[in-house]
Amino acid sequence: MKSGFKRFLFEHSLIPPHNWRRAATFLVAAILGLGFFLIKISNAPSYLSDDPQACVNCHIMTPQYITWTHSSHREVADCNACHVPHNPVGKYYFKAKDGLYHAAVFTARAEPEVIRARPASIEVIQNNCIRCHQDQVTDAKLEAFTADHTANRTDRTCWDCHREVPHGKVRSLSSVGHQIEPIKEYAPKDLSIVPQWLEESMKSSKENKAK
Repeated sequence: MKSGFKRFLFEHSLIPPHNWRRAATFLVAAILGLGFFLIKISNAPSYLSDDPQACVNCHIMTPQYITWTHSSHREVADCNACHVPHNPVGKYYFKAKDGLYHAAVFTARAEPEVIRARPASIEVIQNNCIRCHQDQVTDAKLEAFTADHTANRTDRTCWDCHREVPHGKVRSLSSVGHQIEPIKEYAPKDLSIVPQWLEESMKSSKENKAK
């Protein structure tokens, strides 16, 4: 088995000449090392999850995250519920495509002041709005005797009317503010939102009451 694998490598010129073998090994190791380092430093595995905080790991979605946390959708829908297709293949393909685009724009520092959805994203968001709010968008009783009822009720995007859902009126990078909620992936495990002096004061107060 081992000799067969070696023969395959040699036959397809996948093993460099002896003089270059050490340099090639070093180069491959360096590329793999940098690849693993980038995966670690960018917290890439988090993008496979549905955690909304993954959207603010290392790029400029802070205004969208902050406005979502103050919206009614926070309790019923995460970012993926609205922004990616709801099938496993389409979901991760769309996440990969959007993620590479975002990474390229952010690395080049070419992000706009106000982020707007691209046509592909608009289609996905609209489909997800209708998926969740089907009963509010169309009426089964009217569908039977009203011509083009569904078409007339879905010919515009939902946010043509519902313009503040769920990200509010203000979405620009310079006007929404900065994220103050600790990012779980980077915050220490023992991080507490209660200051140490206040914890000590409460502990002292409890001890005095117990006495």
